[in-house]
Amino acid sequence: MTISYLEYELQAGFVHNWLIAGPVEIPLLPSSDDDLDGDALNEGARKLKIAQARYQQEPGIEGQPIDRGEAQVGDQTVIWSYVRCLDDHFVDLSTFHHTWHYLRAWAYTRLRVVEAAEVGFVLTTNGPADVWINGEHVHRQEHFAHQDPQSVAFEAALKAGDNEILVRFEAVAARECPYVMALALASGVEAADVEVRIPTPIERTARHQMFEQVFPQAFLETETAFKGRNVMLHWAEDLDARFNYQYSVQDVLNRIHISGQVEAAPGIQLNVGHDFRIWQGPFHVVLRPRSEEYYPPHNVRYQWDLPFYILDTEYVDEPYGTYETRSREALTYAATQEDNVYGQIARMALGMWDEVDLDVILDSIAAINDRGDCSDFYLVGLLGVMYRYMDEPDFPAALKAPLKDCVLNFKYWLDEPGTDAMCYTTENHSILFHTCEILAGQLYPDEIFANVGKPGRWHREKGERLARAWLKTRGATGFWEWDSNCYFEEDLLALSHLVGLAESVTVSELAAVVMDKLLFTMAVNSYKGVFGSTHGRTYAQQIKTGQLEPTSGISRLMWGMGVYNQNLRGLVGMATSEYPFPLLIAEIAKDLPEEMWNRERHIISDEGDEINKVTYKTPDYMMASAQDFRPGEKGYQQHIWQVTFGPDAVVFVNHPPVVSENGAHRPNFWAGNYVLPRVAQWKDVLFALHDLPEDDWLGFTHAYFPVYAFDEYVIRGDWAFARKDDGYLALGASEGLELVRRGPAAYRELRSYGSRNVWICQMGRAALDGDFEHFQNRVLALPVSIEGLDIQFETLRGELLAFSWEGSLHRSGEVQPITGFRHYENPYTSVELPAEMMDIQFDATVMRLQF
Repeated sequence: MTISYLEYELQAGFVHNWLIAGPVEIPLLPSSDDDLDGDALNEGARKLKIAQARYQQEPGIEGQPIDRGEAQVGDQTVIWSYVRCLDDHFVDLSTFHHTWHYLRAWAYTRLRVVEAAEVGFVLTTNGPADVWINGEHVHRQEHFAHQDPQSVAFEAALKAGDNEILVRFEAVAARECPYVMALALASGVEAADVEVRIPTPIERTARHQMFEQVFPQAFLETETAFKGRNVMLHWAEDLDARFNYQYSVQDVLNRIHISGQVEAAPGIQLNVGHDFRIWQGPFHVVLRPRSEEYYPPHNVRYQWDLPFYILDTEYVDEPYGTYETRSREALTYAATQEDNVYGQIARMALGMWDEVDLDVILDSIAAINDRGDCSDFYLVGLLGVMYRYMDEPDFPAALKAPLKDCVLNFKYWLDEPGTDAMCYTTENHSILFHTCEILAGQLYPDEIFANVGKPGRWHREKGERLARAWLKTRGATGFWEWDSNCYFEEDLLALSHLVGLAESVTVSELAAVVMDKLLFTMAVNSYKGVFGSTHGRTYAQQIKTGQLEPTSGISRLMWGMGVYNQNLRGLVGMATSEYPFPLLIAEIAKDLPEEMWNRERHIISDEGDEINKVTYKTPDYMMASAQDFRPGEKGYQQHIWQVTFGPDAVVFVNHPPVVSENGAHRPNFWAGNYVLPRVAQWKDVLFALHDLPEDDWLGFTHAYFPVYAFDEYVIRGDWAFARKDDGYLALGASEGLELVRRGPAAYRELRSYGSRNVWICQMGRAALDGDFEHFQNRVLALPVSIEGLDIQFETLRGELLAFSWEGSLHRSGEVQPITGFRHYENPYTSVELPAEMMDIQFDATVMRLQF
């Protein structure tokens, strides 16, 4: 075989070009060898012990590395694949495993230097890693840093000429598993004197490298589309080449649904959608060289992926139908999702017994029996099946014994024997486990449950005691995972089963009033079906568009605005529940007054930590934020603020630690903040102050700004303006901003470099501010003074706002409180924290929630 080399430069001192083999994933079962029977709360120590027990002094991989070449790891064959790092310098293999796994991967490259040198390296990983240079082991680092990869410096010699670099990096996965590696040359050699070389069988190396440069200049107009709509692929206006290429639309199994060969040229557009060849689910557009180049003899095997999602139903932003008709519609939709166990439950609810797929249900039972993470999400639905349908004459007899065995052998709380990867203590998981334990105990009161050797009535009593405490806390002090557009779905899944199936009147009634409170919270903080609030926890896919929110189908069911999507658990749970939905809450969700100002305060921990949040809603937009929430501290999955014009026209700012949107990273590129900002909002104006460390990994904050979701947008100096219908937005950054036109976030990202940065958002409306150009000119003329993180800004409403990293928000010289709110204060209710009861009013109708 002829070997050629792809040649590259270091990027900011980092190696960006690698061959990757693996990861090799080894399932772990509870045993003394893997130490899975240890302390369930000390996962970090257990992970390190597992890695130490499996340590090998040798690399553990055999065969000459070459792109697409084979290698041996024990008796397993793996393939070397070329990877080019993005702006965060990481080789990113992050993943999610519902059960415990041990992972190993290898990264290989060659560094050519002119003269021999002692070089200072820095290796950054989440877990243990080893480095070999020219076959000699030169470094091992041994740590587990779950969401905060650690950098370790070491020195090693490079000889003149080519040097083979091999990095083996490890992980132990239990649920989310951030899994990255970056290698930098920090001293001892000038970056310009280092050449990175990747061995490849490709002879046309220049052609390969041309595709690497040009493919990131393509982008999709939208990342979510209704089936049959156009999915437009754009090439940048300043594309620096014209060339022929092949595109294909592929699903998650890489099956090709659409393909074609076309020419790329500056500014050209191509519709890659199709009326019937693609349907609901995740897809990606794959760009690659034409077939005659991609396959032998030329083998230019480079490709670039652009992900998008197709929905079978269209988003609705105007209320329609009745709750009863939408319940039937929701179940009919869910029944079409045949691979989802909740789709099978919907078929049972509709009496579609001939179409129930037993394999889907049995697979779900098997996963629960393995005690994988999220087992509680599915066991509660199966318990609902056993209560509602198991006595039906058409119920499949083959399911009865597996269901019973599953229920009697499950682990219902963290204090029971056995180690597993299930998450118990987050707000949503807790109530789901308690619900499962109550329903299981009711179902088999006299049977012995194998895991603890106790009868069902014991489990029922325990589950009821824990559920009552959870329900009373949420009733009195609110939701820890506040306004979570993913985990409110799970809360509703649990509560909807308790309302109709719990035999305890106290538990059933408490569940109903907490459901009322949760749905009221959604209604107040939603805009035309989009739950566009600040969120205690969320994921990137669910904030970039309201169409993929897990609560969107629930919103459509409850008040007729939203879209049915891939998230069925809460939807089916609600549609099959006996819960008596108060129509007053639907009226509040539909209400779009000239101005709605909502302030809330929730207790979010046992220690009494608080969230103070506000929402400002008009007929043309909604803006919501978390006020002064832990500024300067490390964040997790908190979504601090957002502007919502519609399901796809949303804007927000965050501080990312990585460029990946993978949910294993918490935070990631769009969801959460590595360092939380200090935020204050007064109605239609918001300030977000960011104070980053000087050595911040990426060094920027950025705004999600999807230009094709707006009717108009323009960037004028340090301000970006957008219009959607009659709503306007002006977004500025004290360190300046630029629209990103390359890479995965092209034409969706406004990036602002700088460690101390003040973002300003001023909203407007045609009814108040005239036409869009007039709005822009008025904003540009507003007096604004920024010194460091101190800002004074005169708003379009003639008020002078002043805000800093410390101290109060001042409005025209008076202190405007941003913390210490009542539990809820808005046009529909006003109640102190903690709350014993809550009166909610719309027009002449009042409902009382008694906690």
